[in-house]
Amino acid sequence: MSDDRIEHFNTTQFRQGCVACLPTILGYWSIGFAAGAIGSLSGFSILDIGLLSAFLYAGSAQFLFYSLHAAGAGVTAIVLGIFLINIRYLLICSYMAHYFTRVGAFEKFVGGALLTDETFGLAAQYGSRHGSLPFSWLLGLNLTAWLNWIFANLVGAVFASSLPPKISAGLGFSLVSMFIALLLMTWLASRRRALETVAIAVAMLVVWISNGHADGNLSIIVATLSGATLAAVLRWTKREEVPS
Repeated sequence: MSDDRIEHFNTTQFRQGCVACLPTILGYWSIGFAAGAIGSLSGFSILDIGLLSAFLYAGSAQFLFYSLHAAGAGVTAIVLGIFLINIRYLLICSYMAHYFTRVGAFEKFVGGALLTDETFGLAAQYGSRHGSLPFSWLLGLNLTAWLNWIFANLVGAVFASSLPPKISAGLGFSLVSMFIALLLMTWLASRRRALETVAIAVAMLVVWISNGHADGNLSIIVATLSGATLAAVLRWTKREEVPS
């Protein structure tokens, strides 16, 4: 007995999805190359970086992973940090779910697991224009992005690993510098600088106070939760004060 919930694979739609991903490829290459290079400079093997890019598959989470590992953070702090930075994908997948009410569990899993910020934007536009989102099209879009991300990570890792030891040792500051630059760029572009400044200040204060008195992993977790919670409370309070 056939299951009408299983969508038949459409080669034409798959190719169209692959083509739709092409404008984002340069972005995947540039960020993926940097992620692979930094992973290599952080002491990970090319195999490690390839597996991480394939299974974690999130640029911001990979950079955070390398940063926390370099700082000596434990497994708990790393897992929680990655969970917090990737929690937005729950909202992304929830939004996309209404397009896949008639497909099987496998299609739902694959469609959600390979979504990124970029492919979500393209898929949302496609669904809005056409009123539907074929799984074959989304699979072509997602697979193209995923494979290019892995490729870019591997190229970056190979490049960084081929550098002379003196040069690669001198690039050890690149990870910290990159995070400082990303934080500064995000802060400058934000419309809520005051709240973000409070969150950063609180997190730094918690780390400073707990330095030497508590486990470093616990300090990172408490600092993150404290800063984010206070910023959320202040934002909610500000909204409540606005007259309806």
